[in-house]
Amino acid sequence: MKLDVIRGKEAATCAAIGVAGALIFLFAFPKGAISTLMHEVLDLPGPGAGIALIVGPFLIIVALISSLLSRGDGGAVIASLTFAVAYVLVASLLGIPTNPKGAFGSPVFIAAVAPFSIAAEAVMVLGKALKTAWRCMASGALANAVLLVFYWIVIFPRTYRWIDWGDVPLLMGLCLACGLASGYIACAISKPLSRALALKEKE
Repeated sequence: MKLDVIRGKEAATCAAIGVAGALIFLFAFPKGAISTLMHEVLDLPGPGAGIALIVGPFLIIVALISSLLSRGDGGAVIASLTFAVAYVLVASLLGIPTNPKGAFGSPVFIAAVAPFSIAAEAVMVLGKALKTAWRCMASGALANAVLLVFYWIVIFPRTYRWIDWGDVPLLMGLCLACGLASGYIACAISKPLSRALALKEKE
């Protein structure tokens, strides 16, 4: 399969969406907000509930909207990595505290988003035979699972602790469900957004 690599105005638009998403996320979820919501309000086990229900789904919406608003391939990767880099830079420059358990304000967060972005883009490219909504939902589910597993294996053992095996089925089920839902939301949002930005939505 030949890739039609994104470039020019579309790449810049995806980067801008990534930066905007990072700023929204940074100020909408200050330090400790995600952990408090997941474990004290919803009483979910951890670690990983915040990644599966908030961080991943938010990233999915940013990545897939960018992918759908670009005719070339690579929009999800550009938006996701721009999101991660912008989040780390702004948090560092402004001295905004972030949750150390999630390593959100460090380069490790960028490393976590990289495989997420590749998984999201891969499904969007390889699944072109599917209807857009189904492709977005599949992309969201896979990307969210990749992000969660990366955190379980690479990040949380260093910043917090290993996940208990008994908590894996519940959290992975929530992860996949939220990935499907956020993928569908991204598909729905992209249609009016493409008209507002005068961009042709990807087929």
